[in-house]
Amino acid sequence: MNRVKFYLIAVLLILMAGCNSAPVKDDQGLALRKSTPIQLFMGTCVVGRQSPSALEESAKKKGFVSAPKNIAENYLKGHSGQAWYLSNSEGNFGLALLKNKFCSVYIHQGDPSTIQASMEAWLPPKGSGFTYKKELVSQAGDLTTTSYTLFQGGNFLEQWVITINNAKPSNLVAVMSYQGV
Repeated sequence: MNRVKFYLIAVLLILMAGCNSAPVKDDQGLALRKSTPIQLFMGTCVVGRQSPSALEESAKKKGFVSAPKNIAENYLKGHSGQAWYLSNSEGNFGLALLKNKFCSVYIHQGDPSTIQASMEAWLPPKGSGFTYKKELVSQAGDLTTTSYTLFQGGNFLEQWVITINNAKPSNLVAVMSYQGV
């Protein structure tokens, strides 16, 4: 009977130790995946791959409002498309959808490396049937652009691009962009 008690206590301790160590990593990944910038990107640009109307509907649900002309010009930079902006307790954000369905979320505050880590937390895990290729596109001064090309079964699925600005202070910290098939 003592042997059974010892075995049960040992198993219980091992399980408790495993449970205590795993959530720390999971909690960090979960916190990154739940951050406002990545939630706005996933909830607008990535959802918008269905259609521009799906993007617009999702943007409104997230609190974005149509940008007046002077603000829209900053996000569209002379291209045809639509622009929205959001100002809330988390900060200020912009959203642009170009006619070619290229979508970008503009993030005006936060830590650039944390914002990039939040995007990487959404990349597909090994064995999921999806793969990705990470590529440094450019690095000039305080600006770094990284591309993540996602594949399903070896076929191109979509591309996520992030440009981060490490200049301090800055009115624009990062831009997350999406291009699908």
